Amino acid sequence: MQVQIKKYRKKEDACLSLAGKVLLYRVLKKQGMSESILSQISYTDFRRPFIPDSDIDFNIAHSEDVVVVAYTQLGRVGIDLERMIPVKPGDFKSQMSLIEWQEIEGAKDPQTAFYTYWTQKEAVLKANGKGMYIPLQSFQIQSGRTYLEGEEWSLQEIQIADGYKCHLAMNQEQPVEIYDLTREIWNIG
Repeated sequence: MQVQIKKYRKKEDACLSLAGKVLLYRVLKKQGMSESILSQISYTDFRRPFIPDSDIDFNIAHSEDVVVVAYTQLGRVGIDLERMIPVKPGDFKSQMSLIEWQEIEGAKDPQTAFYTYWTQKEAVLKANGKGMYIPLQSFQIQSGRTYLEGEEWSLQEIQIADGYKCHLAMNQEQPVEIYDLTREIWNIG
């Protein structure tokens, strides 16, 4: 894990990655897991972390000041978090379906609409496990649901902090626990 964290170029990203692992450790320990659980984490060919021989599924996201972990023992989860910094949504038009793009363009606040779709799509890709190996425009979010590679995913917005957009993707209705940390708590950076 230390080798992985040292690969980050920015100190802030390394600290947030470490904070995510510490948060995951706390979550798993709360569930009665042994202290060695983090050393068991393996990665798929697409770099999605998992714990072998376990029904535990988790996903970690971090952006700017916040780290968030989603955890479940039923099904698959993915979570994405983005600080809503000013962007030109038009730069990302090719990543959206026609209907998604029309909704972004017609929104009162195109920035927020963009980040809503972006975090939904990223959460689904992370839950699916193939990440950005699947083009964002290859599937469409509609009414908080989507289909990807023959599997249905439901999406739920998670209110984490002001100025952030966060969505959780699940492949079945399930109890999911969300944990978050901010730089203020950890005094990172």
